[in-house]
Amino acid sequence: MAITFQIIGHKKSGKTTLLQNFLTETPQYKFSVVKHTHLPIDIATTNDTGKFFQYSDDVLLLNNEQTIHYQRNLPTTNLDKIAKLQKGDSDFIIIEGIKELDFPKIVLLKSDESISDYSDITNISTFVSIQGNTSTKVLNIENINNRKKFINSFIEDIQNDR
Repeated sequence: MAITFQIIGHKKSGKTTLLQNFLTETPQYKFSVVKHTHLPIDIATTNDTGKFFQYSDDVLLLNNEQTIHYQRNLPTTNLDKIAKLQKGDSDFIIIEGIKELDFPKIVLLKSDESISDYSDITNISTFVSIQGNTSTKVLNIENINNRKKFINSFIEDIQNDR
């Protein structure tokens, strides 16, 4: 079963950058990513694909290099969907966002934010910043070498906690 953790933070805090670093700096592992968005997914209805998305509840797009699976009106929660994904063949699942879930979390802070901004969030493993936040208890990983060390250490620690 895949080890699951979250990367959370406010908009433009560096979530996507850190997530990409996890994917590129640890190629020995297989990752799945859950991306939460508050915005609607915009698929043009003027082409075949858009029409399928518009009128079908379940669409699987395939080409030689990628697969995209879209489902609408699922009777499950986000947690149910993630639990199904955990049974796949990934080593890790990284969830970007959905802070109300209770998986271990890395919180990215902007330079002007503090730990207290996240006092109502559960299961926080660590606070980090790639934007020069110098608060105590916040690990500065602005430097890519520090970020690589953090990623490797985090992966090792979360595997040992399993």
